[in-house]
Amino acid sequence: MLITLLIEKGGFLMYPLFFCSLLLITIFFERLWFYISNRSDAEKYRQAKQLVENGRFGDAKNVLNGSKGALERVFLEVLNNLRCSRHDLEHIVSNKGVQELQRFNKNLHIMELIGRIAPMLGLSGTVVGMVAAFQAVASSTGGAVNPALLASGIWESLLTTVAGLFVGIPALIFYHFFEKQFVIKSIDLKIKGEEIVRLFGECNDRI
Repeated sequence: MLITLLIEKGGFLMYPLFFCSLLLITIFFERLWFYISNRSDAEKYRQAKQLVENGRFGDAKNVLNGSKGALERVFLEVLNNLRCSRHDLEHIVSNKGVQELQRFNKNLHIMELIGRIAPMLGLSGTVVGMVAAFQAVASSTGGAVNPALLASGIWESLLTTVAGLFVGIPALIFYHFFEKQFVIKSIDLKIKGEEIVRLFGECNDRI
């Protein structure tokens, strides 16, 4: 099997690199599924906002119940705490917003860490392999350099560098992709959160 052969030829540092690759794939697909399945529903938000403007708070709750989007969940949290001052509303929106964003930021730091350490692991494996290759040449009979032996040792040691880059580069690409989505989500939640606070700013008068 190709993977087994690469691990055998690349040395012991191929094991943590292989583990990093599996972890990266797992996190990538988990985060991708999470972002897709927890997208905010702009139509639900519009409907709930319109219902609140008309004083139909119960109907607005029914629209938002069961929603997975961060914005709708923040909106629903405010609806569950209607009798409050503007200061309390801001506190509720801020706290709930932070909770929701933490869900979207989950495990991204692990992805970034893999992107940073995988190339270093690969380079370390290459250094160790090069040392072993030259040591083998130095200890060969007669002291004569065997080009085939040296070339074999070098290409095998370079496998870990290739593996490290193969894992690290996609990890950083994936990390920056999700980080960009997280920033967009954060900005949208902040803007809409302020909008929700204004909408409920005089909620005591509406109830």
